[in-house]
Amino acid sequence: MKTITGFFTPIRGQQPAGADLTSRAEQPISGLSSFQSEAVSCMEVASETATTPDRPTATTDSYAADPACWGRIDENVSAYWARKGPVSCQNKEANVKASECHYKHQKRLFSKTHFKRKHLNGESLPREWLLYSPSTGCVFCFACRLFCEGDGQSPFESGYNDWKHATRRFGENENSDRHRKAMFNYINRAAADGFIDSQLKKQLESYCNYWSEVLRRVVAVVKFLSERGLAFRGSSEIFSRADNGNYMGILELISEFDPFLKSHIQMYGNARVGTPSYLSSKTCEEFIKIMGDRLLSEIIAEVKVAKYFSISIDSTPDITHINQLTFIIRYALPEGVIEERFLKFLPVASHTGKALCDAVLTVLHEMDINICNCRGQCYDNAANMSGVYNGLQAHIKDINPLAEWVPCAAHTFNLVGINSMKVVTAGLQPNENHRIETLKTLSDTRWAAHAQATKALCRNYGNIQESLMNIAENSTQNLTTQNDARSLHKKMNKLVTAFLCTMWNHVLQRFQGTSVALQAVDLDLCNAVDLVRSLQEYIVGLRDEFDVFEAQAKAMSPTVSAMYKQDTQRQRKRKTHVGESATPEAHLSGREKFSSGVFLVVMDRLLAELDRRFKLYNDLNVSFGFLNNISTLSAEHLCEKAADLQRRYHTDLENEFCEEIIQFKDFICHDEPSSARERLMPIRKRKLQTIFPNVDVALRLYLTLPAETHSPLFTNASGERSFSKLKLVKNRLRSTMVHQKLHHLTLMSIERDLLHKVDFTDVIKDFAAKKSRRHHF
Repeated sequence: MKTITGFFTPIRGQQPAGADLTSRAEQPISGLSSFQSEAVSCMEVASETATTPDRPTATTDSYAADPACWGRIDENVSAYWARKGPVSCQNKEANVKASECHYKHQKRLFSKTHFKRKHLNGESLPREWLLYSPSTGCVFCFACRLFCEGDGQSPFESGYNDWKHATRRFGENENSDRHRKAMFNYINRAAADGFIDSQLKKQLESYCNYWSEVLRRVVAVVKFLSERGLAFRGSSEIFSRADNGNYMGILELISEFDPFLKSHIQMYGNARVGTPSYLSSKTCEEFIKIMGDRLLSEIIAEVKVAKYFSISIDSTPDITHINQLTFIIRYALPEGVIEERFLKFLPVASHTGKALCDAVLTVLHEMDINICNCRGQCYDNAANMSGVYNGLQAHIKDINPLAEWVPCAAHTFNLVGINSMKVVTAGLQPNENHRIETLKTLSDTRWAAHAQATKALCRNYGNIQESLMNIAENSTQNLTTQNDARSLHKKMNKLVTAFLCTMWNHVLQRFQGTSVALQAVDLDLCNAVDLVRSLQEYIVGLRDEFDVFEAQAKAMSPTVSAMYKQDTQRQRKRKTHVGESATPEAHLSGREKFSSGVFLVVMDRLLAELDRRFKLYNDLNVSFGFLNNISTLSAEHLCEKAADLQRRYHTDLENEFCEEIIQFKDFICHDEPSSARERLMPIRKRKLQTIFPNVDVALRLYLTLPAETHSPLFTNASGERSFSKLKLVKNRLRSTMVHQKLHHLTLMSIERDLLHKVDFTDVIKDFAAKKSRRHHF
């Protein structure tokens, strides 16, 4: 057969689609078979009778979804589309207007039915190789365009648009050897078998899978030890020794029930230096850092999605006397759940308000968290924290006025009790040494211990007196112990001591019950304010219970005196000086003097401290409390409260907030009354934030404040718990731990619930892939 010249163009993409038909028809053709002659004649007819409108030239982009834009095909382009596949560039939903071709008596367009091939038996199969170009209106063969080998060029490589003979030419292309070879090349490349380094990749993949299995067990051990705050290393790093530490010891324990790990330890456990085993302390240290950073990134991502947040700061010295500043952040998750997360410990050298503010801003800047989205801050009542001018809260509010400061309720409760206790000694009589005798004080920051002590003392008052007398009369005891026991017994016989014991027992039991209730998980701000108000009313009621307390004090023990000390002493008469009137002095009995000078003073001081120190909570309740009672308020009252809140947070809430919350009230009118937290969760679950966007923002602002928590109410209890973990992780045996490791271990220990949720599979695979490329000779 003679060579066909001028029909196929060997160079790809040099002529526009369909433009070569006329030029090819003008060239002489000889020696063709009947089938070839028929095909050429069809092309001649098409070239004589069909005209194609001018089309724009496609811009070259080898990675575009338009196959006409690919230009020159190289190895990188072939590899890219082998991974992507033809589905991403078929353009089945594209407009076919550009494919319009005009024939003598009609015009034709590309039909999308060509994307399917119909068999004689009626079945249809997709033509995955067929690609449509929206820019040129031509079709291409995916395999021939990218993976065809040898000389010559198919029309489906440069672009085909003869729709009159499309069905027949599609079938010819599918049945051609050139197309089939190209499809085989594509399938092999897609399966990675067609690359030169395919076997090397398989070998690398097997290495990665092996080491991934090893590292999966390493990660499990790191999780187990870090969440419990246990030590990792021992005095040696040799398997089968008793002093190799918890990390290697747990790996040995797992290997007893895990054949894979057992064989790995046998082969690589105590290998020489330079042989990787991924069980060494170095790998353990790397994974502590990787897992800690990953956990922190998860928390930061949640904070950025939530947008609004509150912070809680506190400090404590560690075992090496370095002051560690703890950072707690609070935010609302997209599903409406409130979270408090620990961020890090930061060593600080200065505790001034300015220094602490700089430390807070530095941490937030490192984590790319905007301080302008902070809506609350919770600290204790120390001057460097709560100072109006130079405290930390004042410096933060200078930067962001919307960051409301809410003092820690637990610390505030302690201060109420401490300041009230200071006035108790004012009405007590001094002893012969002119000193006020009181019982030994307990911790000023643990009032639960005070409540338990007074309760036990009241219940066993007589037994304690009897025990003290037995000790005082026991000749086997040394004189100091006998004298101390006799002195305490004498004090407990006084009516004042028994009176104060029973009075403080009643007060502290109510304080302790209120404190526990304030730390309930499901408590909201309105209920908290009501609890404090009820406590105030209870204290007011106690002012009239002096006689009851006195009767209970006398009944506590038979040895308790029935009279006050002043009633048993001679009344002193003051000498009248010249010029003074002869009006007799008013003498108060011991009972009256103790009632007015001690009892009433304590009660009034308790009321004053409760009112002063919980004023901030009342102010917050005035601003946000109506969100807990939306369904019960009238429309006018609700609109008034919403307008006040919108003016206060005008950068967060739009003017439509009033109308929006009125509609929201009607929307929930048939629901059971619920708190703000229970309102936010259905909004997020039912995706109503597009209908009530301002209500959603208002609820998030309210729940983000430290005055409305999912954990203990307006307290920095999360910070106190972090101090417990700090003492557990950095103890006297691990006092030389570097700060970065301390941060990662405490983070994984405190946020162990989030640690269990995070998937470290990708971290393990990346680590194994990087390390597996290293080969040791």
